[in-house]
Order: sequence, then structure tokens, then C-alpha cells
Amino acid sequence: MNLFAISCIITALFTAIMCCVILLNNIKGKSNIAWFFTCLSILIWQIGLYGTIIVGDKESALFWQRILYIGTILIPIFFFYFCVNLLERKNKKSLVAGFILAFLFLLLSFSNLFILGVKNRADFGYWPVQTGSLYFLFLLYFAFYAVYSVILLKADSKKYEGAMQKQIQFVYYAALIGFAGGSTNFLLDFDINTYAIGNCFVIFYIVFISYAVFKHHLFNIKVIATELFNFALWITLFIKIFVSENPRDLALNICILIAAVVVGILLIRSVIKEVKQREKIEKIEKELEKAYVIERQANYELKQLAEVKNQFLMTIQHHLRTPLTSMRGYADLLLSGTFGKVPKKIEEVIKRFEVSTTSLIKMVNDFLDITQFQLGKQVISLKDGINLPPILEEIVSDIKLEAEKKGIKLALEKPAGDFLITADESKLKAALVNIFDNSVKYTKEGGVTMRMKVIGEKVKIEIQDTGMGIAKERLAKLFDSTFERTDEAKKTFVSGRGIGLYLSNQIIKAHNGKIWAESEGEGKGSTFNIELPVKQEVKAAVEKPVENKPGA
Repeated sequence: MNLFAISCIITALFTAIMCCVILLNNIKGKSNIAWFFTCLSILIWQIGLYGTIIVGDKESALFWQRILYIGTILIPIFFFYFCVNLLERKNKKSLVAGFILAFLFLLLSFSNLFILGVKNRADFGYWPVQTGSLYFLFLLYFAFYAVYSVILLKADSKKYEGAMQKQIQFVYYAALIGFAGGSTNFLLDFDINTYAIGNCFVIFYIVFISYAVFKHHLFNIKVIATELFNFALWITLFIKIFVSENPRDLALNICILIAAVVVGILLIRSVIKEVKQREKIEKIEKELEKAYVIERQANYELKQLAEVKNQFLMTIQHHLRTPLTSMRGYADLLLSGTFGKVPKKIEEVIKRFEVSTTSLIKMVNDFLDITQFQLGKQVISLKDGINLPPILEEIVSDIKLEAEKKGIKLALEKPAGDFLITADESKLKAALVNIFDNSVKYTKEGGVTMRMKVIGEKVKIEIQDTGMGIAKERLAKLFDSTFERTDEAKKTFVSGRGIGLYLSNQIIKAHNGKIWAESEGEGKGSTFNIELPVKQEVKAAVEKPVENKPGA
């Protein structure tokens, strides 16, 4: 057996193995399918070539030559089909024309239009000595699709980057080696005395492009080393079959080869699986790193957004608070007679205007305070020496008129003397007003009592009403920003916004205090408790609380 025949056996074996690997790995992809049929065509070509070399008569050699050309006819069109799918091109007309030509050549390859006869050429067996007129058209077809495929690979490799570009370049160089090597066989058809050594390079074409097809482990040293080791072992065992001394050795060598192929395939699949897992981990790491970058960018954008919000709040303070305060100021001036006597009817309208403006100012202030709290900004400015009892008296006095209109009683119970605390006077007053005003609004009959008690180093303010009460299951969420008023509450006080208690809670917390509500249920009244730390400087210590008269 000469070197040329051995190269045919090795190439055929490698090609058969690659066909099996493709089937085992992934036969669903178009590129895989195209490469499988290309390998199958090469396998038929190499089997026919080997048969041509080993037979000893012209008739058998002619038969194997015709088998050889079945594979040779199919190789260029299937490789072109593979390149088109790999490059994601749409060369439909070229593909259809190529397959039609291939089909015609296959039909006529067993006729005298293709090969007329063969002759013995020493080490290469029997080769065509006379060719028909169709043979030259076949050579043009073969050259066109082989060269066209290589040109497409070269041109499109520039369009891609990274792993895809390397994959295409790998296929490009492998195609150059394979077609250049395999084409040397055609020289023998024209009676040119040369050694067709290029056939030995076809195996590299098969192996290298197969690696490129399985791009998930392209250029992975561990996988390549494993596969090459197994391929080398399989070839050695395969050759050993032909040097078996007796049938027993032959059977043993065949069994060993089969076992080696099975174990080798399992080993290769195991290594590929390991590589895939590692690539997945690397991909996850890259995605996490990318997510971290996105998160960092998002945090930066959120900070910028917070700055924009702050700027917006400052603008609101200037453009809403200032004109509203001026409007209320002018209303006061009109009512006080600064601009002359105001007619009775107009005076009533101005009073309504003043009330509406005051309500709107309070709404704007509440909105701004809540926004500041949610942004984590410092809203409270604590000061020492704030006297609490006068604040409570002022609150009762401010709401007295509204209570009298509803016919309900107000009472203030507090110890005599001064009680100085650390507080933001305006914000604390706003918080207590919200609670006291709510009690008045949701009380139809009876009254509202405010009590101040000093307990140790704390002062407790209770606001008790005889109003509509609160269901026990709603007490836990009463001071949440998501608290929704009941239908009964909406009927009792239509224009309520449901944010007063939430804002009061935030203000009390900022004073290092706490607030909670108690109620026996709907229709049984409510008690709101506010507890604040106190620095007591009692100017006049009084044992018993003093109860102000209703309406005080």
C-alpha cells in the first residue's frame, strides 16, 4: 500500500468521523447540514479514489472512477452552500443553478460524455485517459464554485469582528489548502507526470473547517488536544486492522477500534460540555460586569435627577409660595380697609378668596414638605427653648371658628407654666394642626379635646374626638403614604387629600418622637397620641392639669 492510498484511507476515516461528530453535536443548523453533506461528498470521493488505486483491472477501475466523480461533482456546490449559510448571504440564483448543474453531471457521469476509458499510472492506479466533451464543462463548474466560495469568504471576513471574523478566516485558509491540494489530482487526468501529494492536505481542510463549524469551541486548546489525540488513536487502530496476522487479530483489532471510537466520542463530548459550562460562566461574569456598569450609570443618572428635583422644588417655592402669600396679604389689606371701605357683598367674596388662598398655601407647603422627606432632605430645623403650651393654645384658637360653625365643642387641658422643648416651631405646629383639624372635620357632633401631659422626660399630647372612629384593621396603615380614606370619610369631608397624617408622622419622627392612634371602631371616636422628648424648664410647677372651657 503506497502513500497515496494511505492518505485516502486517513482522509476517508477523518471525514467519516466528522460526519458522526456533526450528527452527534448539532444537525439542526443550516451551516452544520451543509458541512455534513460536504463531508459526505468528500467521503464518497476518497472511497472512490482508494478503490481506483487498489483494483487491478480497467473495468473495476472505471467503476470506481465513476463513484469518485459522484463525490467530486457534489463537493463544490455543497461547500458553496455551506459558505452562503455561514456568511448569511442570499445567493439563491447561484445555488439553484449550481444544484441543477450538479444534478445533470450526476446523471451523465456514467456515460461516455464524461469518461471514455482509463489506464494504469503506476503508484496511482487507473486514471482517465480519455474524457468526453462534458468533462470540460464539469471542470469549469468545479472551478467556478470553488473560487467563488473562497472569494466570498475573503470579502466577508472584513465585515465581521472578533470570533466570527476568526471563524471565517479559518474556513478561508482551510479552503485554500483543501482545494489547492485536491485539485492536483486533476493533473493526472491530463497525463501530466506529477505526484498528487496535495491529496494529503485534504485532511486538514476537513478537520479545520469542522472546528470552525463548531464555533463554540473554536481555538479551545483543551478540546483540540482531546480530539486530535482521539483522532490519532483511531487512525493508528484503523491501520492496525490492515496489518492483522490472522482472523483472530483482525476481530480483536476491530473490537478495540470500535471501543476506542465510543470512548473517544464520550470523552470529546464531556470535554466540550465542560468548555461550554466554563464559557457560560464567563458569559455570566461579563453580563454581571455589564450590569454593574449599567447600575453605576443608573445611579449617576438618579443623582442628576435628584438634583433636577431639588431645583424644581426651589422653583416651586419661589413661583408658588411667594405669589400665594402676596395674594393673601392683599386680601387682608382689603378686609382691614387700607384701600377704603369694602362693600358687604365684595367683603364676603374676599373672605372666601382669603380662605381658599390660605388652603392652597397649606396644600403647597404640604406637597413640598412630603417631597423633601421622600428625597431624604433635611426639612426640620430644630431649635432649643420652644415653649409648647402657647402653640397648643394657638392651634385651638385658629380652628375655633370652624368648630363653632359645626356646633362642636373644643377643649384644651394642659398644666400651667412653660414647657420648653427642642423643636421646629412652624413644622411641629403644622403637624399638630393636621391632626387636630382632621378630628374636627370628621366629628359631626360632640367635641374634640386636646390634652398635654408631662411623663418623665417626655411630653404627651392626646387629641380625642367623638367622631366617626377608625376600624382596627386600618390603624396600622393610618400614617402610611399609601393610606386611602374610607368612603364614609370622603362623604364627610370631600376635599381631603389623605396626606395630612403621613406628613404629621414624618414631622414627629424628625423630632425624635412618635405618633399613634387608638379607636374602639367605626362610630366610636378616635384618640391620636403624640409623644415628644422634652427639656423641661418649669417656671411655675403645677400639680393638677387645668381644663380650659369648651371653645377655648
